[in-house]
Amino acid sequence: MKKKVLFLLFVLLPFVIQAEAIKLKNGLIINGSIVGQTEYILNVKTSYGNIAINQREVEKIMPDLHRIILKGGGEFIGNIVDMDEFTLSLNTDSGLVNIDVPQISSMEIYDYNEAEKQKKYIENKQELEAQAAKELAERNAQATDLEQAQVKAAAGSSVSATGIEFDSDLEKLFPSKPVVEAPKDVYVRFNNKDSQEDTEEQEASPAKKEKAKKQIDETSQDFKKDYSKNNFEVLLGYQNLPLKLNLSGYGAGKSEDISSSNVAFGISYLRKMNKHLWLGGDLMIGMLSKNKFDPNASTHIETSGQVYDIDLKANYYLNPQSTTRFYLQAGTGFASVNVNKNLNTYDGSKWIQEDTKTVDSSNISAIAGLGVERSIADLNLGLEFKARYNTYSGDLKESSNLSYLIAAKINWFF
Repeated sequence: MKKKVLFLLFVLLPFVIQAEAIKLKNGLIINGSIVGQTEYILNVKTSYGNIAINQREVEKIMPDLHRIILKGGGEFIGNIVDMDEFTLSLNTDSGLVNIDVPQISSMEIYDYNEAEKQKKYIENKQELEAQAAKELAERNAQATDLEQAQVKAAAGSSVSATGIEFDSDLEKLFPSKPVVEAPKDVYVRFNNKDSQEDTEEQEASPAKKEKAKKQIDETSQDFKKDYSKNNFEVLLGYQNLPLKLNLSGYGAGKSEDISSSNVAFGISYLRKMNKHLWLGGDLMIGMLSKNKFDPNASTHIETSGQVYDIDLKANYYLNPQSTTRFYLQAGTGFASVNVNKNLNTYDGSKWIQEDTKTVDSSNISAIAGLGVERSIADLNLGLEFKARYNTYSGDLKESSNLSYLIAAKINWFF
């Protein structure tokens, strides 16, 4: 029994070695071990390869967590405090837990359920580093013959006291390499075999080469859309409302058309459920254009008003990974229309306002639409078309049930 326990400790020991969970400012968490660092970068070893992370990207470094799976079922997640041949002490959110080592089935580093995102982030980083390495090599190869001759002449003009010449013995001892300073935000691994193979593939495939040339900017919306869970939108557009108002009590026709194409302004918030589906709501406010009716020479009626729409909606992205994305929209909401009626009469010398009334109609409505948006640097621009089905009551009950909105929008993922 003791031999089995010791064997289990030997198997589990690698998981006790300290690792880190590095949380980036874009919300992504990277699991790995910090193998080196400078003022500017962290060199991190992960299960998907080694990467260099800009220190400015790091929000905080969190304690390593482990997932302990028991033989009888169940699991614990926390920090390993202590471990011997009999007991493993684990600090969890619920407090300190002591686990019998023979009851442990397996142990793994807890990846905060972001393994897929981590893999994509690291692959993108490695692709960028491979391209940067190639560019540095090309710059070095473009050194002019004159510069090489000047370096060689300057070194060759001085021979050390031991008689070693630059172009023979010194070159063997200390091979000269042109030095090209890389930009501070680009860090390159020259000993990455996979990156070297990727570079060779890019030379053979123009499409892959062009893709590698696209630098990944982790502050851009094109990058954030894959890792962020929140979306805020500002919309501005035109809304068509085919309204009819009952003015029979004022001596006019039974129902007068007060339709208008009014300017509408709105804001929206959406929360990511998965890469395709976002859920949220919006608020739209519009102003009805003014209308004037003259039932007779001594009477005229003026109308104006406001429209308020509060909706719960879902956006389904058809191609969420693309820079230009198309989506379908559906939802339900609460629509409110307020129309002000002003009755004015003419007394022979001037118009006098006789009566003012407000007509209200508030009902549940349904919406459906489609849209397109494109990531450009640190924002997204888009266009949205929405149809609304609504019923009206009171003096507006003769109005058409369908209305339309077309709006331009700016949105941000964060």
